[in-house]
Amino acid sequence: MDEQSPESNKLQWKWIAITFVMYLVFYLLPLAAVAYLTRGTESAVGNYFIGTWMFGGLIIVAAVAAYVSTGITIFEPAIASGTMIVLWVMMFSLFVPYARFDIMRDALPTLGIIAIVFILSLIGAWLGERAQKIWKPK
Repeated sequence: MDEQSPESNKLQWKWIAITFVMYLVFYLLPLAAVAYLTRGTESAVGNYFIGTWMFGGLIIVAAVAAYVSTGITIFEPAIASGTMIVLWVMMFSLFVPYARFDIMRDALPTLGIIAIVFILSLIGAWLGERAQKIWKPK
């Protein structure tokens, strides 16, 4: 049976920050670019990409982050993705006209979205750790 070192039970804040930046660049930037390029049109390709990447991108970015990280980093991508969604809601509420966050109406759906994003990122990080264990040389 594998013995885990005491360091493996602690959060690696460096990997939370790295994964957060990865989510900004490889998750939100493609979504924003496609949404900008297809604005005002009924682009099936754009809608398909956005719909697919909103779910698949969470898993893929978390898996890549967990794969390239050192040690066991399963919760770090999930924390980074949850933080990204919270900041996205705040920025959306601040900068989009007529898009205000109403605590009575929007709190429960937002918590549900954060939970789903957290779970999808956990799945992706677990897949990345499994791939790291199988494919990376020791």
